[in-house]
Amino acid sequence: MGTPYNMAFACLSCCKSFKRELNLSQECPAELPCPDCGGPAHNFGRHFKSPKRTDAKQWLKIRYLFSHGFRFQKIRVGPRHHDVVPYPETLEAAREFVEKYKAYAVR
Repeated sequence: MGTPYNMAFACLSCCKSFKRELNLSQECPAELPCPDCGGPAHNFGRHFKSPKRTDAKQWLKIRYLFSHGFRFQKIRVGPRHHDVVPYPETLEAAREFVEKYKAYAVR
């Protein structure tokens, strides 16, 4: 039996984020129903840090990254892949990030 992890899920419609403990050797759903609106809440992994629900600019950036295949998975570059690329802080930086790291997008 594998180790359980707290995975972050986020609803891009109502800007709600929540965590669920999952045993990754048994389950790893791509989405769960949002507890607020019932829409899809997408799995953003263990390292996702949700902005405030009222931070429209940050949620726009998250939607942009998600639509281009980035779910806040770690992107490792460099020798032996020890260097982790930080995610962008603004929508403008996200556009550059998507272009630069498109090979790491999840499809």
